[in-house]
Amino acid sequence: MNLLALLGTLLLLSSVWIGTVEAKSSVGDRVLVLVPKLESAKHYSRFLDSLKTRGFDLSLSAASNTSVSLQIDGERLFDHAILLAPAAKKMGGGLTPQDFVRFVNDGGNLLVAVSSELSDFHRKLGKQFGIDFEPRGSWAIDHSEFAEQNNQTDHRLIAATNLAKVPAVLSPEILTGGSGTNASLPVFYKGIAHRYQAKNPLLIPLLVGSTTTYSGKTEVDKDGNIRSAAVDDMPLSGKSVGLVSVFQTRNNARVAFSGSTALFSDPLFKRTESGNAPFVESISKWVFQEKSVLRESNHRHYLLSTGEQPDHYLITNDMVYEIDLSVYNNDKWHPYKADDVQFEAIMLDPYIRVTLNRTQTSDSSATAATYHGHIRLPDRYGTFTFRVNYKRTGYSNVDVQDTVAIWPLRHDGYPRFLTAAYPYYTGSLVMVLGFLALSAVWLWNAEPAALKESKDMQKPRDDEKKKTKSKSK
Repeated sequence: MNLLALLGTLLLLSSVWIGTVEAKSSVGDRVLVLVPKLESAKHYSRFLDSLKTRGFDLSLSAASNTSVSLQIDGERLFDHAILLAPAAKKMGGGLTPQDFVRFVNDGGNLLVAVSSELSDFHRKLGKQFGIDFEPRGSWAIDHSEFAEQNNQTDHRLIAATNLAKVPAVLSPEILTGGSGTNASLPVFYKGIAHRYQAKNPLLIPLLVGSTTTYSGKTEVDKDGNIRSAAVDDMPLSGKSVGLVSVFQTRNNARVAFSGSTALFSDPLFKRTESGNAPFVESISKWVFQEKSVLRESNHRHYLLSTGEQPDHYLITNDMVYEIDLSVYNNDKWHPYKADDVQFEAIMLDPYIRVTLNRTQTSDSSATAATYHGHIRLPDRYGTFTFRVNYKRTGYSNVDVQDTVAIWPLRHDGYPRFLTAAYPYYTGSLVMVLGFLALSAVWLWNAEPAALKESKDMQKPRDDEKKKTKSKSK
């Protein structure tokens, strides 16, 4: 990077900073906001002011500003980026969609809002995250659930209520209709629709159309009302119409796509009958990692008998595994409470999979919850991986792995007698005892006295017969 571009980027960072308090995000407070022109930022003043109130440092810049860069010498200049320039064909100093993908892969968070005039830049960027926007010039239309705008009927202004039931992303007031401000009100949406990959586990279609929503183009009738144009092909319709979708990468970076820049605009924020303000606040808090951020602060495993971690384990050892989990909400780390945290001992395939129990504690100041499990290792030696792979919708992924060796027992480490072999032990013992008894009978059994005398008398006679035979020969 040449010196001029470097100076331009430094000027950008130092010229338009907004906010003076510390951000609540768990990853950082530097936000890049790209708008069509700097004057366009006033259309989103309420949204940007809410970010400022929450403690973010916003760096505003026109999308055409060639001095804008996401990193210098491999170091990220921003923790988050907001794109509010849907018609821009280029971003900053020659930034490409792949540059923003690398920004996300490096841990940056991204919020993208487009309109029916979106450029190929945004279309290509969306496809990198499983988002396929409808053709340029099309709108999301609903003839049943719509709102008026400027005292005119506009079926493009949808009063959307079909929200995904994901408490980790959307606040409970929005989902359950609590008593909060603008709670349970419809979200006013005016923009383009998109297709989403429903089977993608990393993608959440947060706001979708109703059964009467479809994607198409519009025309103005003779009364000045905006109506939908004739549809030739089968349009995208129903709940397949994606309006707002969020995406969490495997490295826990977060991305949000909205087909409506009007969703973040002041006119819709100010309308008392809309729930845009709490909806956008929930999305931005989630994307900028102000909530639902899980972390593993510590983990350990040791022998149950000694309480110490050995260099290696032996087969069938009894061990204890513990892990500390925290969740970030409301600017603080809190103990994470769940009943589905699992431990696995893996060697190619899981040999053990058990659910860990949460350790009860009365410490109200604790910032982490401890999960533990008493585990008997398998009767199989080799190199195993102790793993806790916890993935829940809307929360950061926790993947903790330890590689350990499990050795077989030494020749003197096996039990002297096996319970299962007792029948064989008994049979061998009976055979030995029988042999000894037979030997004793054979060796110490005396002949009857009469039989002995008969044998003694018969012996001289046999000797005389032998002598007579020998003389005759």
